Parts: sequence; structure tokens; C-alpha cells
Amino acid sequence: MATKHTVDTFADSIRLDIHDLVRELNANVGATVVAAMTGAGSRTLPYKWAKGVAPQQRFVDRLRLGYRVWRVVQDEEGPNIALAWLTGANPHLGETTPVSAIRELRTQEVVGAAEAFSASNAA
Repeated sequence: MATKHTVDTFADSIRLDIHDLVRELNANVGATVVAAMTGAGSRTLPYKWAKGVAPQQRFVDRLRLGYRVWRVVQDEEGPNIALAWLTGANPHLGETTPVSAIRELRTQEVVGAAEAFSASNAA
């Protein structure tokens, strides 16, 4: 069952203008990680999206998912831990990275992994 925080971050990811969302991700995890999580072929695309170029829908879906899970971890653990969590091998994801799970749109798995990680700190 989703936590209130997870539901709130989902709502934020939908309500936030996509360009603002990309700017926040770029500022906190870097354009290289944003490009990797979306499957963008270029590390410059996240900068273009932040400046107003409309990303294709396949990228939008991944951006919103990436923002959701980043926020779940970041709000509990802080920005440095959230970045390490996104890019590190994760036992809840079969030792793949959350970035890979986001790119593959393994939504339920990666959201569950973020919730599990955040809950481990609260326990």
C-alpha cells in the first residue's frame, strides 16, 4: 500500500510543469543521470527540456517517474543519499540500478524500492 508521501509526490510529479520538473532534477541529480533515466541519446537533452523544448511523451513518463522516486528518497534521506540510491545497485531491483528501472518503466518495482529504502530509515 502506498504511503501518503508517495501519493503526494505522485501528485506533485503530475502537477509540476515538466520544464520545472526537469530543472529540479538537473539541479539535484545532474543532466547525465536524467539522460540515463529517460534513455535520452544525448546528455544535452535534459538542458533543452529545462529551457522549454517539449520532451516526447516517452521521456515525460520517465521524467515523472524519476522525479517521484527521487523525491521519496530525497525528502527522507537528503540529496546526496538520493543520488547514490538512484545510481547504485539495488537488491529490491535484482541488483540493477533505480535509473535502469526508471528507464524501463518498472514503475511498481522502483516505487516499492524507494518506499522500502525510505521506510528503513524511519524504523
